[in-house]
Amino acid sequence: MADGWTGRRLRVDLSKNTVKVEEIEKPYREKWLGGRGFNSELLYREVGPDVEPLGPENKLIFGVGPLTGTFAPSSGRTTVTAKSPLGGGFGDSNMGGHWGPELKFAGYDQLVVEGKSNKPVYLWIDDEHVEVRDAGHLWGRTVPEADLIIKEELGSKEIHIALIGPAGENLVRYACILNDVYRAAARAGIGAVMGSKNLKAVAVRGTRPVTISRPDEFYQVCADIRERLKRDLMVQMLYDQGTWLLTMPANYEQGWFCWHNFQKGFHPDASKLSGENHRDNFLSHREGCFACPISCGRFSKIKEGKYAGEITGGPEYETLTAVGPRIGLLDMDKVVHNSKLVNELGLDSCSCGGAIAWAMECWEKGLLTREDTDGLILDWGDQTLIDRLIRMIAFREGFGNILAEGSSRAAGLMNRGEDFSISIKGHDMSQDDPRGLGFAFGIGFATGRRGGDHLQGLPCLELTGGFYPGLVEKIMGTREAENRLSPVKKPEMEKYSEDIKAIGDSLTQCSFTHNWSFAVQPEDMARLLSAATGMDISADALLRTGGRIVHLERAYWNRLLVGCLEDRCPKRFTREPMPDGPNKGVVFPEADLIPRYYDVRGWDRKTGFPLPEVLMEYGLEDIARDLEPCREKYLRKVQMENQIEVQTAEKL
Repeated sequence: MADGWTGRRLRVDLSKNTVKVEEIEKPYREKWLGGRGFNSELLYREVGPDVEPLGPENKLIFGVGPLTGTFAPSSGRTTVTAKSPLGGGFGDSNMGGHWGPELKFAGYDQLVVEGKSNKPVYLWIDDEHVEVRDAGHLWGRTVPEADLIIKEELGSKEIHIALIGPAGENLVRYACILNDVYRAAARAGIGAVMGSKNLKAVAVRGTRPVTISRPDEFYQVCADIRERLKRDLMVQMLYDQGTWLLTMPANYEQGWFCWHNFQKGFHPDASKLSGENHRDNFLSHREGCFACPISCGRFSKIKEGKYAGEITGGPEYETLTAVGPRIGLLDMDKVVHNSKLVNELGLDSCSCGGAIAWAMECWEKGLLTREDTDGLILDWGDQTLIDRLIRMIAFREGFGNILAEGSSRAAGLMNRGEDFSISIKGHDMSQDDPRGLGFAFGIGFATGRRGGDHLQGLPCLELTGGFYPGLVEKIMGTREAENRLSPVKKPEMEKYSEDIKAIGDSLTQCSFTHNWSFAVQPEDMARLLSAATGMDISADALLRTGGRIVHLERAYWNRLLVGCLEDRCPKRFTREPMPDGPNKGVVFPEADLIPRYYDVRGWDRKTGFPLPEVLMEYGLEDIARDLEPCREKYLRKVQMENQIEVQTAEKL
């Protein structure tokens, strides 16, 4: 085992029923770090443009990093990567919990699953012992049911299991993977890829220690960071309220509450979903991920009403808003129940809520009738309907079969309501509105590696940076960048945040330590990596590695002829002024900010492709060669689009 890394990749081919272990050599490890970096590079190299996302040639890749399984604070994350069945391009998602460290303890930095089993199976990884086991008796089971059965079957409650629910089995395009029952790799339809391989679960038990190159130095850095996290105000707030803490400022102070599919950014009764209300009336207990001193995770218990007695992990802010205000609900018991339902069925709450919201707005605007919906009346906030729709989606029943495609595809299938699909590159948006949340976030939404998602860069410098006096000015050169709705330095802020996010996802370390709170700075990440592995890297070199990963992921899309034309936020954000709340009248200035971001990133304004010389500077000469014919084809596509726009304008 190499220091920090294990230096080993486990590859399982379900078509051939073969298992092999490959060496991950040191130069490769140092170039791509681990986790997200390893996964993105392998996806680019092995899953080409012609591969169908739900076909056997797609690969399901689990990756952990050199800090995973160590004492490094908040290092329990895992990145899962595949070609996305939702957006049709690059897809990845990230989950907390304990599964990733367990894979590391078993002796692997990466698990690659390829091919397709001819029957339902699950993987059992017990250190060197790797077994493909029958899962016929698990097919159709919910996530908690299957988790319990596997643990009983293997005779241990100490193993950790990543698995899909019925939604993944039924190839819902936004099915997710969950581990420890409630920790989700939710986005991009990763669970559908797992289901397409007839793979129900991956159970892991490991007994090997992770070796550290310079242990005394490493433990001292860890102790310093833990002490800073302990004193950090944002961390204290996360422990107290979890991500529920966003509800009050999002609505009353900043005006980006996603009421009725983002038609409004404010609701006078949003306090019903406040962090204080949840903490005081619904909190069951807190539960942190591996090696995490933050413990933002919480379990909810409903004490009264129809759903009394239900207990579930979470929900986090994105889920509570996706299956709450986005579809017209402000009752916490209903929101908690809906969260429990999407988790147990294995659905991404963001895309599920986005699909239902699309349908409800189409109904509201008269674009859908009962003939389209199997007789259903799609009124906002109808909890009986919402419960039924979630189940119909997971099992692809009736109108749920349309919604299971995601809002963008649903709009195409129904040939209506395109503007009400709040999505980017086919990927339903998270519940975050750049007209209030911030302009750096908006840049990330438009250009993100998997479509509209707040976790592209998580540029919380413009959201929480003010809690850290002088920090934004130090990094960006001006305090004006603290203003969420100022365009000043926002392209630079998004790039900086994306590069750090890529590092954290590769090491792996939770974003709450370095992109939400700022207790961990790039210098700290470099110290941790250097002490763990012995490679001695500077903060600047580490940031450059983060940039290399971002360029690679962009190239994956460019190879599919996706670029500047597709880097567009929904029209709701760019053409419809915010109608109410603190940011009344604001639109996201996309036309100004996206080209400026290209300049900062080193991408061509004409195409949105990384410039060849920039790719070569980052050691990506082979990718520069790959993109040359794609660049020429895409430039012709842009020229044709421009001609169409001119002709349309002349007719008007």
